[in-house]
Amino acid sequence: MRMDVPAAETLLRGCPTPLARVSLSGETLATNAAWEARVGSGALDARVHEQDRAALAEARRAAFGAEATQSLDVRLSREGDRARLSFWRADERSLWAAAEVTRDETEARKARILLDCFRGMDAILWSCDAEGKILLSDGKGLTHLGLAPGQSVGLNVFEIYPPDSAVHTIVKRTLAGETFFHEDVTEKAHWLNTYTPLVDASGAVQGLQSVSVNFGGDLHLSKKSKAIAECIERLPICIWAIDEQGTCTLFEGALGKQMGRTATDLVGKNLFEVYRDRPDLVADMRRALGGEEHVVERPMRDVKLRMRYAPVRDPFGAVIGACASTEDATEQLRFEAQLRAQLELIESQKQAIAELGTPIIEVWQDVLAVPVVGTLDAARAEQMLAALLDAVTTRKARFALLDLTGVEKVDATTAEHLVRVASAVRLLGCEGIITGIRPSVAETLVGLDVSLAQTRTLRSLKDALRSCAGFSARRAR
Repeated sequence: MRMDVPAAETLLRGCPTPLARVSLSGETLATNAAWEARVGSGALDARVHEQDRAALAEARRAAFGAEATQSLDVRLSREGDRARLSFWRADERSLWAAAEVTRDETEARKARILLDCFRGMDAILWSCDAEGKILLSDGKGLTHLGLAPGQSVGLNVFEIYPPDSAVHTIVKRTLAGETFFHEDVTEKAHWLNTYTPLVDASGAVQGLQSVSVNFGGDLHLSKKSKAIAECIERLPICIWAIDEQGTCTLFEGALGKQMGRTATDLVGKNLFEVYRDRPDLVADMRRALGGEEHVVERPMRDVKLRMRYAPVRDPFGAVIGACASTEDATEQLRFEAQLRAQLELIESQKQAIAELGTPIIEVWQDVLAVPVVGTLDAARAEQMLAALLDAVTTRKARFALLDLTGVEKVDATTAEHLVRVASAVRLLGCEGIITGIRPSVAETLVGLDVSLAQTRTLRSLKDALRSCAGFSARRAR
């Protein structure tokens, strides 16, 4: 039965519950004082949170086509207010709507805190519908763009930004259902942007919301970070990180692309699982998570990679992850191997030359001769001493003849080396004899006051051999 207009007006005025008469499209036709006070004036859709509007429209349609009352819980546009709305059919063109409004103090408190924080931040909050029409634009960060709050409302974001811009692409993909975190450094600000799709009760994307915060307090540092990031994208290196469980949290660099890997492939995935067939790589990562900095070279496909690992710590020193840089070291390792081979060859040649420069000759039974030619420096004296002591021990020599026929001059150091050599072989039961001292050398030795009292000296190698032969003959009798 239809209710006449006076009766309807009486119902509205006399009902203490918030009550309104609305059209199927949500237009408010009449309200009572309780509705105005608790829900507000204007179209019902405008009083309800935008994420609940689709469910609200569905409830109105269901109530218009059914005899039973349709109810749902919604968030109101006022901070912290929630309402249980009930609809039932009034006539062929309208519905009755009753509201039970509650105040969620916890949510209200959160909303006030967020609003106070937002007002103090250098940030921007904006949203648009599914077609790109801007519905909200607020925040003091708009001054960096030369805009005032609300100035861009009604404009279309796809017309503001060209198709080849990052914002145009991100908005388009967000409206397709993706969520984005995007960093952008300009001449005036360092923005960290979040883009989140707005979906209705059925999951359909109705628009997007975005928050941008300026972290450009040290813009010089931000520009430096951007330059480093651009270098990483161009140089043949890769920077990556994992958390305590081995999940990849960062993967950037041109080398990754060359190896057929991208951030999309690895970020968010557990690298222990990705590389489970490479226990060496897993062990390297675990070492870093254990707090150890280290560098390793590992083969990967047809290249050799050099990886530098380091643990990531929290402010209290606990390891919360690990990071690493990777570079293609194939050519460098090949060059280093060639260099090592060349150095080994040079060292062996040097050793051969040294041995030729200080030959040890067995000139008679139990008699060794060491012709000394040129300058006898410390290094050569050490080499000669080591070789002579080894030969004396191996060949059980009785005499060691140090022939100085080829030595033009000596200094204090050379003389001391000769005395050391003679004394050392004496300790092994072998007599050291110095032969072939030239007059100029003898004069120098006297001037240096070098004592050869315990070392026998003979004029020539021939005299020394004759003396040794005589000793052997006497010994044989």
